[in-house]
Amino acid sequence: MKHLTLTTAAAVVALGGAVTLATPNSADAQTMTLRFAEFGPNRGVRAEGLEWLANEMSERSDGAMQLDIIWGGALVGAAAAAQAISDGVADMGSVVPVYAPGQLVVYEVVDTLQFPDEWAGMMATYELMTTHPDALAEAEDFNVIYFGNYTTGPTQLLTRDRAVRTTDDLQGLTIRATGPFVPAMEAFGAATVSVSQPGVYEALSSGVVDGSTTYYYTVEGYSQYEVANYMTMLDMGQTLGFGIYMNRDVYMSMSDDQRAMLDQLGRDFTEQMAMMMHASRTDTRDRLAAGINGHSIEMIEPDADARAALIEVAEAHGARWAERAEQKGLDAAAISARFRELVDQHLAVVEAQGYPWNR
Repeated sequence: MKHLTLTTAAAVVALGGAVTLATPNSADAQTMTLRFAEFGPNRGVRAEGLEWLANEMSERSDGAMQLDIIWGGALVGAAAAAQAISDGVADMGSVVPVYAPGQLVVYEVVDTLQFPDEWAGMMATYELMTTHPDALAEAEDFNVIYFGNYTTGPTQLLTRDRAVRTTDDLQGLTIRATGPFVPAMEAFGAATVSVSQPGVYEALSSGVVDGSTTYYYTVEGYSQYEVANYMTMLDMGQTLGFGIYMNRDVYMSMSDDQRAMLDQLGRDFTEQMAMMMHASRTDTRDRLAAGINGHSIEMIEPDADARAALIEVAEAHGARWAERAEQKGLDAAAISARFRELVDQHLAVVEAQGYPWNR
């Protein structure tokens, strides 16, 4: 296969030959292969979404554009992905903006609100990132193009020996937590520790932690249901600062028709992932409650006041994002207000019309 970029000779040097052109027998036909850096494994709902993306890209381009997904961080890990896409080491890839400090600050605002709806959150994020002038300017400065979004789905609380129904039940527990859930847990008497999801099983089993802020699919994927008994259905915030970016030089080297196709595909991918994550959440919750391999989780409905109190503390954590945004010269209040407006608009659509896949 002949390795060439689609831009000028200068861009070839900058991109390091990441984009490849395969020239088949026909002199007129060419295939563009985009290298996609994915730090996750080739399993689970998100992997299924990326396979859908690869198939759709090929079909919508009549085979002229192909996606080469490099799984498991083999090309570049999560922490380096944003910079690698900016530099052209990868053409596209999965990005978490907190791993690119100061570069994609607008994107980080989407993790400051606490609400569980995947579709409303993902589509509001997509609209913000594809229309807000500050988001567009940050992406251009960083030499990337926002493509589409993922989500973790809403956050729940898994506990081993104590069912948590009220904030009083958190007193004295040690909880694995991250981000805004650290102050939310600590405000009501819990201690928090940082443990990676692969390490939560052992931490729960050994009693190092009493519980973990988590997601349904994570509890199933890492078999944490084997070492815990209760799931408090907090339905708190989701991680929405988690999506796909593309190298700007590669994107700009394409034809108008190719860019239009990719723009529409990014939106469609975001909606497809929302549908898949929503279905996965509800199906996984039911499986955990029914029992997997003889282990079942008791689903706990928290006190409404407890959930409201936790949300209040977690959302106050968003002030830290506002400080970073203002230090960069951004109007944090206006950006936050716009995102909240978009979320409310999409939640209203769900309330009035239901989800697109059910209409």
